[in-house]
Amino acid sequence: MFKNYHKNEQFNFQMNRFLEVYQNENDVQEEVKQASLKLKDFESWYKVWFTLGKKRENKNEYAIASCYYQLAEFFLSEEDERKLPVYNLFKDTFYKSIDTSQMTFIQIPYENTFMPGVIIRNNKQTKKTLIIHGGFDSYLEELIRIVNLFEPLDEYQFVLFEGPGQGEMIRKKVPMISNWEKPVTAVLDYCNLIKADLMGMSLGGYLCMRAAAFEPRIEKVVAFDIMYSMNDAFKNKLDPKQYQFIESALKNGNEHQIDELLSKEAELNIDLNFKLSKGYAISNTHKPSELLKYISTFSLEGIEDKITQEVLLMAGTEDFYVPTNRLPFLINKLVNVKKLEAILYTERSGGAEHCQVGNKKLAFTDISAFLLKDR
Repeated sequence: MFKNYHKNEQFNFQMNRFLEVYQNENDVQEEVKQASLKLKDFESWYKVWFTLGKKRENKNEYAIASCYYQLAEFFLSEEDERKLPVYNLFKDTFYKSIDTSQMTFIQIPYENTFMPGVIIRNNKQTKKTLIIHGGFDSYLEELIRIVNLFEPLDEYQFVLFEGPGQGEMIRKKVPMISNWEKPVTAVLDYCNLIKADLMGMSLGGYLCMRAAAFEPRIEKVVAFDIMYSMNDAFKNKLDPKQYQFIESALKNGNEHQIDELLSKEAELNIDLNFKLSKGYAISNTHKPSELLKYISTFSLEGIEDKITQEVLLMAGTEDFYVPTNRLPFLINKLVNVKKLEAILYTERSGGAEHCQVGNKKLAFTDISAFLLKDR
């Protein structure tokens, strides 16, 4: 169940996202409730979660410590000297908290570097592969966590990876690219896969669909959730008149007006501040106007007819990144898919939030059913 921890929508979503597994543990919920009262800005956010992470780590409670450290790290800019140390604490406590005996960690060649990845097998007789990647701000470790949410899929091996602009690739200054078929092809080639299914999370809902349009080895595609355009997520919380001004200024070459407006707005707007700072990190841009031009390349417009696979589209009525009307819009655009399934989650059914945060188990039951159908 999605909880109302904090009045700030961005803070509240991230708390639900990373603490969902603890939603029925009373001691954690009480701790989080008290912590939420102290959250006022990015600095207080860092201090509160870091303190709780250290407290739990000192008790050897590594699983919850890793969640707290991940929260502490989340809003720190890449330039903040605390970013890497707390990121390393998050990873260290995370791997202390899980069984890695069924995991094979890999380094996938990509351009002049390597993408981090992991292969997870529940048994040695797997005949199918599901490749999973994240989106705007996910890490490999978050992908490992969600594998445990699948209904039994013993016939599948999972290949998870951090692509350009994600996780460790940010620290290598490898920017995210809109033509996501490039890293997906690298994964398929490295693993010697003739065919595989593909799932993308959050912005990955765009990335996986884009990859499928140009990589024929992909058979089934899961957009968890849908993301037709990255621009949707950027403008979703902006005043329509303000966004019209931004569009006009960008069209007329008045970048300085955009930079001044959005930089000033971000000083008081936590959601916008996060989107800009994280956007700069994944794109290697430095100004709002540069970031907006970069964002505009992440769209399915014009390539929808190239997607020919079996597709599962997932959406939530309360998604604060993706407008609900994108679901029927995208359904009508996918004219050449082999088979199309679409699920709209509501508050009544559960899973109404972005990526079904608050009830991801429900979503993964549906994903498992889609993958196993007609197999």
